[in-house]
Amino acid sequence: MAVLRDLSIILIAIEAFFLALAPVVILGASIYGLGWLQRHENLPRWLKVAQAYESLGQAYVELAMAYIVRPLMFVHSSVAMVRRWLGIKSSDE
Repeated sequence: MAVLRDLSIILIAIEAFFLALAPVVILGASIYGLGWLQRHENLPRWLKVAQAYESLGQAYVELAMAYIVRPLMFVHSSVAMVRRWLGIKSSDE
């Protein structure tokens, strides 16, 4: 009976291996496919246009974020400079 038990455990392990291998193969194939598509000579024309618009949008978002953060950084650095001059320790030190 021990032989049958061992054999069934081996068969279950093999089945679990193949069930776990399927998602890994699918994930690897999709990563490889996306890497292949990201090379510019492999992209379809419409995807190159979409990529150009996406990078333009990203540039506008970064510019807007720079304008939003600039006053906050100025206030924070001014407060930090005044606290340093007055010798006030921050609460996280």
